[in-house]
Amino acid sequence: MIGLLPAKFKEALTKFKSDPEYRELISTSFFSLLVRMIGTGTGFLVTLVTSRYFGAGALGVVSICLAILIFAANFGKLGLDVALMRFVAEFALKKSFAAIKGTYLSALKLIIPVTLALSFLLFFTADWMAGTLFHKPYLAPILRINAWLTMPLVLLLIHSECVRGLKKVRSYTFFQTAAVSTIALALLIAAFFSGKVHMYIPVYVQFISIAVAGLLSFFNWSRYSKFRENKAEFVISPSALMKVSAPMFTTTVMQLIMSWAGTLILAAYSTEADVGVYNALVRISVFTNITYLAINSISMPRFAQAFASEDKTALMRNAHEAARLILLTSLPLFFVLALFPKSILDVFGKEFPGNEISLYVLLAGQFIVILSGLSGQILNMTGKQAILRNIAIFSALVNVSGCFILIPSFGILGVCVAQS
Repeated sequence: MIGLLPAKFKEALTKFKSDPEYRELISTSFFSLLVRMIGTGTGFLVTLVTSRYFGAGALGVVSICLAILIFAANFGKLGLDVALMRFVAEFALKKSFAAIKGTYLSALKLIIPVTLALSFLLFFTADWMAGTLFHKPYLAPILRINAWLTMPLVLLLIHSECVRGLKKVRSYTFFQTAAVSTIALALLIAAFFSGKVHMYIPVYVQFISIAVAGLLSFFNWSRYSKFRENKAEFVISPSALMKVSAPMFTTTVMQLIMSWAGTLILAAYSTEADVGVYNALVRISVFTNITYLAINSISMPRFAQAFASEDKTALMRNAHEAARLILLTSLPLFFVLALFPKSILDVFGKEFPGNEISLYVLLAGQFIVILSGLSGQILNMTGKQAILRNIAIFSALVNVSGCFILIPSFGILGVCVAQS
């Protein structure tokens, strides 16, 4: 496979020179990648600063709160973020900003009450979660504050997907990957130099960062969607939105379980420090899919528009081009991380070296990701979301079962195996 790479690069270069659409895909993906690299870099630095100067336990507390918050936010948005992106992309093709506004408002009528109900539920169950679920009763006050960050995070996710539907890929990428971590990094550095090095400082910083980013995402969406300039036209009803989003919602929840169940189950069996180490390993391993996510950002609206136009040729072409770019750009990152695991872990602090095998296990899982292209996104954008839902349900069951079986005996290595 490696021997084929020069030929693939030559083929991609020839296509770049001759095909304007391919050239646009690469140039847009490149700028998206730059923004995503900023987000990944700041996220990495937030993890590094937290673990090195505030301790692995502090990173563990942040990870537990973030896992709960992301679970709640994904239930709160009801899968409507991806459905909105799909409809916004279709209406943007017709330049119907009134229909875009109406569809957005229809979604909010469903999202806001559900999200508020989830916040109240998390607030009143904080003592139970801290004491009974995680065996860490001292975390209850933190979890109560955490409950009220659900709405800002939901709005951040909804607005970023909406601007992606408008093909504002750099803006989408910033709010999805860089906004929270950039604000958090600045606040963490300020706290460190002011001498406020306390275990809970990083989690409070995370709360502030999510709230600010959620607010900024609304102003950004309002500007690009011409929100104030148009009267809402309700072309898509809330029930029609839910019909489209229901399979996507199930898929999102299953993918969410696969991403964060390991953190929560590990937190129930082990210390905050182990949770922090595991999440640092995940952060390192996902470096390999940074280009995957950048290419995904521009490709999904293309898939939606090609499907809406019934242009199967364009859909196939976009899928093949995206898969080729993902493979060519991800392999170098994969090899760098696979060759120098100990050196990378040494940077995080004394609790992290010795987990090289766990990192290799996670990298093996990421290797499958970069070989698979954007198959899941294609299913979501072409009306085949029910198929992806079924795959996600099966995968989540395997993941959670693996966590409960492996974590009690193998700890961090067990959760990494289940994750992969």
